[in-house]
Amino acid sequence: MLSHHGACTPELASQNAHEKQSSQRRDHRSLYFRASTPARSALLWLAVLSIVASLFTAADAHGHLREDSLDTPSPPPVPLLMPPVRDGDPSKTTTAPPSKRSDAGFSVPKPFDSSLSNNFTDNCANFFSRMLTGDTINTCHPFSMLLQTSTGLFDASKSFVRITQTLEATCAANMTQCLGGMNALARELKTNAACGVDYNNNNAQAVQAYNALIAYEPLYRASCLRDDDGNFCYANAVTNTTTQGTDANPYYMPLGMKLVSGRPTCNTCLQNTMAIFSTFAGNASQPLSQTYPAGAQQVIVYCGQNFVNVTAAPLKAAASTTIAFTPTITLFIMVFFYLFG
Repeated sequence: MLSHHGACTPELASQNAHEKQSSQRRDHRSLYFRASTPARSALLWLAVLSIVASLFTAADAHGHLREDSLDTPSPPPVPLLMPPVRDGDPSKTTTAPPSKRSDAGFSVPKPFDSSLSNNFTDNCANFFSRMLTGDTINTCHPFSMLLQTSTGLFDASKSFVRITQTLEATCAANMTQCLGGMNALARELKTNAACGVDYNNNNAQAVQAYNALIAYEPLYRASCLRDDDGNFCYANAVTNTTTQGTDANPYYMPLGMKLVSGRPTCNTCLQNTMAIFSTFAGNASQPLSQTYPAGAQQVIVYCGQNFVNVTAAPLKAAASTTIAFTPTITLFIMVFFYLFG
């Protein structure tokens, strides 16, 4: 038997070996942390500096938004503060751009593109010449002036693609700027230096031109409405052969024409169009003030009592709220996606 002083038992030997290995691992970890801490600190500070630098760079870039990057034409507003088209945006479209969808020879229809009557005073004839060749008409492509007077619009209405192109051109105009030009032309038309005499004598083309000029805004808003698929409501209406043109009839009311009898399609396009018209029908200077009440009564016969407002909605409150609301929301969305998108 071995003395307990001269040799150790197997259990004691195993314990000593385990303690030696634990000591070596502690020494190894200690050396690792002592060696790696400076490098890890350097990497950490480098990462922090990179993040701070990127934040300053982003802040500088976002803090210098160019004014022209936000100065985009507002999308066409829709009735009763519906979410902007589009604008989508409600103004979204599932169709290809005009240049990709049609022949290169297509051009936007023009008002009074057939020969004008000679039954004008010289002053009125000169006014029409200036108006039809001026920047306002040829930049704004007013839909209101095309409806009754353009053979080009009539031809375009036979094709869904071409009428869509036409509406895209009219709705691409800056409504606020164009509205000022249209109102200025309307005021000038009624002066004796222009067509005042002809208008007072109920010259058909002078009256048509005046009504179209003052009806620019309601028809701009109505003609730029789109359905849930992104198609223009007017394009749907005028090319709907099953209703034989009945769906397009309401668009003539802002020009002073009574709604022709017939069963319309009671869809959201008609409902939203009538909602727009109701906000302008309370203005006695608008032809809608004479045509909307009877037209609304006719619509509810087919579409139900609650489908449209029978009486005109207050014009001033609706107009001011809608005009101010759309650009503000559009600007907010643009800035939000610029900063966080």
